[in-house]
Amino acid sequence: MPQNESSIEIIGKGNIGDKARQLIEKTPTLRKIGFSTPYRMVLAEDFFNGFFQKNNIGNSLSDVKNTENLEEKIKRGGLDFDEFLTLKAVSEMHGSFPLVVRSSAEGDSRGTGTYKSEFCDNEIPQIRKALTSVLASYFSESAVAFRRDANTGEGFGIIIEPLISQNFDSFSAPVISGFGYTSTARGPGYINAVPGIGGGVDTKDGERITKDAVKPFKGNLQWYLIEEIGDMCAFNASKVMKKSALLKTDSGLTLDQDYNCSVYYKSQYFKQHGEICRSSLNLKDLLEKINILDLFKMMDKMEKTLKKPQYFEWAATVENEKVKYWITQIADVNKKLDMMDFEDLGEIMFMGHTVTGTGIKECNKIANCWNPDEVESLYQFNKENKDYLLIFSSRLTYGGFGPARKLRYGDFSNAAAFLEIQDARHNGDPVAHLGGQLELAGKLFGVMDYDAEVEPN
Repeated sequence: MPQNESSIEIIGKGNIGDKARQLIEKTPTLRKIGFSTPYRMVLAEDFFNGFFQKNNIGNSLSDVKNTENLEEKIKRGGLDFDEFLTLKAVSEMHGSFPLVVRSSAEGDSRGTGTYKSEFCDNEIPQIRKALTSVLASYFSESAVAFRRDANTGEGFGIIIEPLISQNFDSFSAPVISGFGYTSTARGPGYINAVPGIGGGVDTKDGERITKDAVKPFKGNLQWYLIEEIGDMCAFNASKVMKKSALLKTDSGLTLDQDYNCSVYYKSQYFKQHGEICRSSLNLKDLLEKINILDLFKMMDKMEKTLKKPQYFEWAATVENEKVKYWITQIADVNKKLDMMDFEDLGEIMFMGHTVTGTGIKECNKIANCWNPDEVESLYQFNKENKDYLLIFSSRLTYGGFGPARKLRYGDFSNAAAFLEIQDARHNGDPVAHLGGQLELAGKLFGVMDYDAEVEPN
């Protein structure tokens, strides 16, 4: 990793968004606990004034009018001289390391997926392309609807930082990455993890791990995974996936192509190197050095020191035989559950599990969205209806069908409650699906429970 890894530099004035704000406030504490953090450059809202003016889009972010083809105009926009010099300095500072260009919106510290974040090679044209793509996402139809429903307020910044990684032959990746909660409403916290890049948030799956689960293995991650999962190099693929007939379809889906342990990014850097299991460095040897109980101890300290439960995204590297745990994102969590005494429920049609949100929503329509070719119909239905129940397939929450086929907030913004159908092709942790958008917007969410005492009607 580049040097000066602990510092955060703000360029420009004005709003920097909640993601950057939480990182700035908490980084000194995280480092005292023992976490590592990368050098980050935060581009404040006013930094982009010159860009908007140069491209005749507006005087500032708050002044931009949401006209037709605005997102494309921003993506094609050229940088002014000061902006170019800033990107040049960023590129020179990080050498050959790939970069992450991340959105940081007001009221969205968790990163709900409403706004884009991009991975790119450390080349100025690629950085510019990633930067304008992230900036354009602030003005998308889904983003505008989300800010309205979640009442987040306006404001936006952008974070540029190196990809947390170590060298594996001709590419870079962390040994393992994931997200986690220091504690939950039920008590103990947990982490969700995948080998390589992806963090369990962007990938199709991930293994949920609790402290009690790894205690019998004395925290040794390799022993735990081999015992629990069996196939070390494919542990991100769930047991259901490995037995699924989807792996034997005429389309030629294979574990390596569609269920590999890392995310394939658009960057040419990642197209050729998606899976660290094939490296000459043995993944098992590196995982054996990781005592994951150390991470749980640091999670406990994190919550006690910050005095609130925390959602966080993390990665682990092994450098000179020493394990380093990196924090890439962090946010306060309110785990309080409202206890309500419901009246007679009447006839039960559906029951759900993994529920988020509490309360009563009155719905008089049900919309079904099962396949990628139905997303556009849902979008049109959503324009004309509100306060409906949406039943959707979990496979529509990831980008395997192309960007136009993934469910976006604008496709379902007027729905009041959601039931997810766990599809065999994408049945990972539903907490990662839709990125927390529904919680912030005050909507109810659950996963269809086919094993409930009342079967779905």
